[in-house]
Amino acid sequence: MVAGLSCLALLATACAGNEPPEVDDSITQDIFLMDPDDGSNLRQITDRPGVDSSPAWSPDGTKIAFNTNRDGNFEIYVMDADGSNQTRLTNNRGDDFSPDWSHDGSKIAFNSDRDGNREIYVMDADGDDQIRLTNNEADDGLPDWSPDGAKIAYESDEAGNFEIMVMDADGSNKTNITDSSGSDGSPDWSPEGDQIAFISDRDGNFEIYRMTADGSDQLRLTNADGSDVFPAWSPEGDRIVFDSERDGNKEIYMIDSVNGENITRLTNNRGIDRFAAWSPRNAPGGPSIALYSERQVAGAQESN
Repeated sequence: MVAGLSCLALLATACAGNEPPEVDDSITQDIFLMDPDDGSNLRQITDRPGVDSSPAWSPDGTKIAFNTNRDGNFEIYVMDADGSNQTRLTNNRGDDFSPDWSHDGSKIAFNSDRDGNREIYVMDADGDDQIRLTNNEADDGLPDWSPDGAKIAYESDEAGNFEIMVMDADGSNKTNITDSSGSDGSPDWSPEGDQIAFISDRDGNFEIYRMTADGSDQLRLTNADGSDVFPAWSPEGDRIVFDSERDGNKEIYMIDSVNGENITRLTNNRGIDRFAAWSPRNAPGGPSIALYSERQVAGAQESN
């Protein structure tokens, strides 16, 4: 999941952001990799003018899809997991963003505003056969494919406030599974497909929750003064990484998925670290977390 242009459009600064980061030539706005246990071994894998964000791993761990505005507006690209062979998949006057792979790696779901508002589309992994799955006046965003490939979870304000919706992979049978008084968004399926992590502000500010895949047993996992957003499961399902501004600026943290305990801060950067995505189990390059980071081009030394 990830910067897409979205996560609860009403709260762009605390959430995924309905607007992408603005280009700032004094910093890098690129995709990095780091080791998942402690955030060490940080390495930059994109380095182009503009903003590269929303990294999404292919199921076999060999490729990463992402969105970038290097050519003017935001489009979906794909690259090898080491950053090589960057290839553009979409090309239209609207913004395309927030890519997510199907379980077999043959399809990519994504957001686009090419037809006016934010809707969910799907395409072949090479960019062919781009098909619109949602079609309404609501804001539909942040698609996340179920591990079995049968369903896509997403956030939508079709009901008035943002809720987590689930639909069949062809766009049929749309169902609201959160139905809360707050705003719920940024869904992420667990590796086994029995749980969905998400964010909600039902208790004040945005926190990380999880629930069973049918929407039952909704449990709050974090409780901080700053907003916690963009959850992503580990491939084993025992941990969740997320963005948080609890310590001032946006950094990446990790918790146990069962109860939210054992919180670990993985990044410590005066800029912004966001949109973490865990590599699949048995990825050829070993376990990694991909993330979007804003860091100074030159000047003071920074830790991870």
